[in-house]
Amino acid sequence: MKLRIKKTRGKTWAKLQHDDFVDDKFLNEVGKLLVDSIIYEAAKDFAKQGHGPTPRGQPEGLPRSVKFFDSFGYTVKGDSVEIYSTWPFIERMVATRGENGKDPGPYRMTWLTQEAGVPVAKMTDEDGKVIFRTTPMFKRDAWIHPGFERYTFVRRGYERARRQMDKLIDKRVSQVLEETPIV
Repeated sequence: MKLRIKKTRGKTWAKLQHDDFVDDKFLNEVGKLLVDSIIYEAAKDFAKQGHGPTPRGQPEGLPRSVKFFDSFGYTVKGDSVEIYSTWPFIERMVATRGENGKDPGPYRMTWLTQEAGVPVAKMTDEDGKVIFRTTPMFKRDAWIHPGFERYTFVRRGYERARRQMDKLIDKRVSQVLEETPIV
């Protein structure tokens, strides 16, 4: 008995390439998985810090706002996925090193001075009362921000997504192979 294989139309397994597996739909699934994992890890950090205000002189914690978590998203560019956040100061919150290679830590708020054109700053205390304070006259005397607590939720979210990526890749490979003739 002889086995004959007929020619098939279209691509066969032997002709499959990178583009057959990695398409926009797959990259969008990867982006969603990454963003969901980062938000999950950020929510864990948020739960650990508690719900009280940041004590005076201590590094600032994660923002107490749903908008913070909603600020994360992704874009697909070519065959890569970029994760972004529109939250102000996100770079300082997730940075491990400053521009000089050291911990960014406390910094002068030179934009909050009369020399920079801001005569009064509005603040809210623990009781919710609004306080107006006259800002320092010169940038050299600017108030010092205690910095932000360093968070690793982006790195941990990436690692979490990477562990879950196996299922996503297996699903995509199975899907492509089912739709493609063997020979």
